[in-house]
Amino acid sequence: MASTVPKVVSVEVVAAQPTDTDRMMIGQLAAEAKRPMSETAFIVKVRLEKIPPATGHGWALYVGDTRIPKYWEYAGGIYFKVLDDEFLAAHQGERLRFSENGADFVDTGVRLPGPGTRRDRRAPAIRDMPLQSEVLADSAPARPARTRAVRKRARPARAKAKKGARKRKPGRSR
Repeated sequence: MASTVPKVVSVEVVAAQPTDTDRMMIGQLAAEAKRPMSETAFIVKVRLEKIPPATGHGWALYVGDTRIPKYWEYAGGIYFKVLDDEFLAAHQGERLRFSENGADFVDTGVRLPGPGTRRDRRAPAIRDMPLQSEVLADSAPARPARTRAVRKRARPARAKAKKGARKRKPGRSR
């Protein structure tokens, strides 16, 4: 029995502090690629309209033609981790797709954004990045919420003089 394809609402990439395991994997990837890599774990959060029930047969997630080998559930949907920012740069703008069999694909309607940091600015220090648990605990929508317009406080009203009433001069009594 085929399950319904998950409905993707949004996707966002958040730079986070790497775990100790992530640091070891970044070291191995850097040695294999023979180039330095930043010590950043990018969390790709795929917000779903409704999280599908767990079954023995699930949907494989693809970015373009690249299969994401592992993804996990969080409160708002699913996520996967990217340890090489060049993967994000190479696949930026590619469609996220699901497949049950590796041959037939269902387009989610969203594309992979690039890393959240801009290259013309200095990358934030690792200690300034959020922990992965903080990134995944956030169940708010990916897009920023609108702020309410703040009403200006009204100035206290001054007592108005009655029409036709005479103004008194100070110091004189009647």
